[in-house]
Amino acid sequence: MSHPDDAHVRLSDLSQGEHMLLWAFRANAFGAGDCGLVRRQFEETCGPLGLEALTALSVFVRELGLAGRRRITLAAPGSYRLTRDEQSVLALFAAAQDEDYVRLEAHLTWLLADAPRAPFPAAACLVGQALGVNGLVLRAPQTAARHVAAQPADNVVAFRRRAS
Repeated sequence: MSHPDDAHVRLSDLSQGEHMLLWAFRANAFGAGDCGLVRRQFEETCGPLGLEALTALSVFVRELGLAGRRRITLAAPGSYRLTRDEQSVLALFAAAQDEDYVRLEAHLTWLLADAPRAPFPAAACLVGQALGVNGLVLRAPQTAARHVAAQPADNVVAFRRRAS
């Protein structure tokens, strides 16, 4: 089920590298990881690292499906909208590219609903670096703090022991 805020982020808002990464991620997730167009794009864009990066991404997606403890919501291949999970995937690979391992671990923990472990960080770093070396920068999302209304004090009820 999609979240109402998902519609505000679109494929057209993505950089070339983000678009390419998401396209390949979706293709792998939907069983079309051997798509010739995806493969050619990685080869042409990333040179010798292209196939290694695509293989690492394939391993990442496969293991996410096998080891993840929650369901990941993806938009259909070709869809112009991005789900929250897809935004998190892009943020994860941006963190890997930036070598921001704390943020990488936080996104992995969210996606896996479990502690991060091999092969995820290594695969994400390989993909991020292959794209970065070839000028395809993955942008860290700019998140604005949301205003949370203060709750009236009388709405808070302390735990009490029952009288016996």
